[in-house]
Amino acid sequence: MKKTIWLWIILGFVLLAGRAVISPTFSKKVVEEISIVRLAAAGDVIMHLPIVRSGYRPEADSYDFRSCFEEVRDYLSGADVAVAVLESPLADGKDRQFTGYPTFKAPPAIADALQWAGIDLVFTAHNHSLDQGIAGVQHTLAHLNRIGLAQTGSRLRPEDPEYAVIDKNGIRMGFLSYTTSTNGIPLPANAPHVVNVLDFNILPKTIAKLKELEVDVIIAALHDGVEYQRLPSREQQTVARKLLEAGVDVVLGSHVHVIQPYEYQTVVDKDGSSRGCFVAYSLGNFLSNQQWRYSDCGLMLTLELEKSSLRPGVTVRLDNHQPVWVHRYLSQGRYEYRIKMVKGPVCDDPDPRLNNAAKKRIEEVWQEIEDHLTGWAKERTLPQPSSKGEK
Repeated sequence: MKKTIWLWIILGFVLLAGRAVISPTFSKKVVEEISIVRLAAAGDVIMHLPIVRSGYRPEADSYDFRSCFEEVRDYLSGADVAVAVLESPLADGKDRQFTGYPTFKAPPAIADALQWAGIDLVFTAHNHSLDQGIAGVQHTLAHLNRIGLAQTGSRLRPEDPEYAVIDKNGIRMGFLSYTTSTNGIPLPANAPHVVNVLDFNILPKTIAKLKELEVDVIIAALHDGVEYQRLPSREQQTVARKLLEAGVDVVLGSHVHVIQPYEYQTVVDKDGSSRGCFVAYSLGNFLSNQQWRYSDCGLMLTLELEKSSLRPGVTVRLDNHQPVWVHRYLSQGRYEYRIKMVKGPVCDDPDPRLNNAAKKRIEEVWQEIEDHLTGWAKERTLPQPSSKGEK
């Protein structure tokens, strides 16, 4: 009897041990991986002749425009990727016959200065793209390629891509640049591809190519609108919306030479998923000789592009907008130019080159921009940005 009891006890321990061996295991917790790119964007760089003359350095018999960008360099360099509109064709390196408005031809040194300031890519599709014909496009692209500054908006061969792709921090960005005007200069019959003129019959094919390249987010520069009009026209809004519906996630507007507002928009794609998109209708002037009210300033924007391993697409968020003002002042008989950061309603900038009138104008610029953007936001419904792919 005792032996039987002990046998049952031993058998029980064996069964319990067996249970322990076959007990279920728990799966590891899924960890979300986040990738973020900070994208900075600036407006039009327009090389009027007074600006060209300001960059001449007689001691070296050359041109240098880096001083124009000294104050904004940290802002641009601090971003992961920074972009701007180069709204002037570049001359050949040996050509000193520079021209300003209405047909621009600028020193190549302006591209060097933009790169020095932290710009990684320039948009080259604009209404002045053909000011110097195909030769201007050739000289512009040759110099940008020489210094390694990326561009999109112009191309010399039809087989060249009409976009640029940049990989950063695990996010693949596709960049497009389009204009709706070339100031009445027709595209060359034998080379209609040299400038990206917006064509919604062609755009879907371009978007499809970018999708094949597995880009995560598409950013389009749009050169469009009515010059000096501070609110986007109905046509601008329609064109921007059509870009978003075609697959663009961010629209960066230029051309009107004044700041226009920005907003979030939600787009529902054909598969029923929604994307949170961002439109800046115009970032205004970054560098120009347009010294009148509203055209003497611009915006630099920083967007955060966030990609999650747990959901499709990229979330677009505005990190900040930074007003800038072009300070023009006389020095040794010629104008000098500095892009100033407009930091608040009271200008306490210790720069000795700023007189009282300049400081007052900086304060006015701050207030004008704040009132303008706040007024627009109150009139619009701005949905919060949502992740691409959300239902």
